[in-house]
Amino acid sequence: MTTAPAGHVRPLTSLRFVAAFWVLCHHALPRERAGAAGAAFAETGWLGVSLFFVLSGFLLMLRYAPDGALRGSKRDFWLERVARLAPTYLLALTFALPLLVRDARVQDLSASLTAWIAVSALTLQQAWRPETACAWNCPAWSLSVETWFYLVFPLLFVVLGRWLMRAPSRGALLLGGSMVASIVIFPTLESLSGAWPLPLFSLSPLSRWPEFTAGIGLAALAARWRPADARGGWIALSLGLVWIASTIVNRSAIVAAGGHLLPLALPGFALVILGAWGLRGVRAGVLESPGLVLLGEASYALYLLHAPLHSYVLALTNRVVGRGFDTSWAVFSLYVPLALGLSVAVYHWVERPARARLRARFGITRPNDPATARA
Repeated sequence: MTTAPAGHVRPLTSLRFVAAFWVLCHHALPRERAGAAGAAFAETGWLGVSLFFVLSGFLLMLRYAPDGALRGSKRDFWLERVARLAPTYLLALTFALPLLVRDARVQDLSASLTAWIAVSALTLQQAWRPETACAWNCPAWSLSVETWFYLVFPLLFVVLGRWLMRAPSRGALLLGGSMVASIVIFPTLESLSGAWPLPLFSLSPLSRWPEFTAGIGLAALAARWRPADARGGWIALSLGLVWIASTIVNRSAIVAAGGHLLPLALPGFALVILGAWGLRGVRAGVLESPGLVLLGEASYALYLLHAPLHSYVLALTNRVVGRGFDTSWAVFSLYVPLALGLSVAVYHWVERPARARLRARFGITRPNDPATARA
């Protein structure tokens, strides 16, 4: 079976912004006077990282292995990832460096611990030590997890690729198996890591692989789906949103029963991604609007820069008007446009040109067709 990689799917790009903005709200949205729905949305915003992971597996599969075999060399794949991620990642660390220096001084961190924080972040290994993973630009820990997935991805298809793409049912098997694995792995690692200051299951690359493989299985299942109109896409998208909303609304009951939100949210993420994929080439309304697509293109910069920017905004607010205003809606309403504007500027003036220069320097051969949603 031969499956040509799809071109740029605007609804998937827009979905990237939704995931990034969800994480931003988790860190910055004032809970007071947000209403029950707003508070629930912000409280569960950490799930946006999981949506990113599933989407990453889905997009990489459709761009680099649409037939089950890696398109191009492993070298080109790995260097493409460096060109795609490194410039903005290093810029974000530089942007957050004054905060690291401040925290090291205020918390009286030892020289050895500060050195570990710096080296682990620069080498993308911080997710392996949860108590320091957030010490220098907290959202960057997820890039540590992604790095290990990128390392394994080309090797995975040497063993699995041709078998996986032989029939859509095998994609469904991998998708379902990944969801079941996440239900088992998360509580197991949590029970083994009770002594860690942060729960190991939420940060370790060992526990996040089911989200990536769920995306791969979804891509194998859906690669040949060519909807005749928008109805199928909108149905899948709507069902996914209802599923996710139900998980958020019932979060307290789920946790009280010993469950975990992330494994239960995975089917909703899969449906939302499937719905956005099903809207390619048809009228997708706001999901293909130029503004939202641009924000989706800039979502990587938004994800990495929003937390340190928020820290700077809060510090400035405290200095100028005093404490008590730093969690106000007025500050949030000023912070959000700043964050969006900064991310778009970084995307246009740093991320894109730096990626092009690095690709040229590395001599990377581009796959025959651009990635869905710029994987």
